[in-house]
Amino acid sequence: MLKSSNINSVLNELPNESARDPTAQSNPNGKPKQDAETCCSSQDNEVMASLTALQLSAGVLQIAEPPLNHVRTQLRELIGRQNKTYIDLSKEKYKLDCSEVARLNDMMSDVKRYKDKLTKIKKEMQSVYQRTKELKCLLALNC
Repeated sequence: MLKSSNINSVLNELPNESARDPTAQSNPNGKPKQDAETCCSSQDNEVMASLTALQLSAGVLQIAEPPLNHVRTQLRELIGRQNKTYIDLSKEKYKLDCSEVARLNDMMSDVKRYKDKLTKIKKEMQSVYQRTKELKCLLALNC
């Protein structure tokens, strides 16, 4: 189940046996410790438990890693498509905004043109009114 390179990496991560070996340690008087055998067995159990935990985690990682990598690539593709869609929508919104601005500018120029026409017609109507008023006065005097 485990590849040899994984086992080697797991074994390399374990603490050095000679550093944990209590027989290598001695009391200040130079004699080895009395309970070396019981200490070694508990340390061996710890090392085996640690090795087992590392092998178990490596096995779980080997099982779970390929689907996670597949999901990761799918997520990257999805994010890429989402960004492309966002950019396309932004471009379309910009085009619509520009066309709306152009329509508003056209409408404002039409309003200005119609306002100018209206003021011109108003002035002409006032002029016609003044002339008719003057003509009525002249006709009233001549009669």
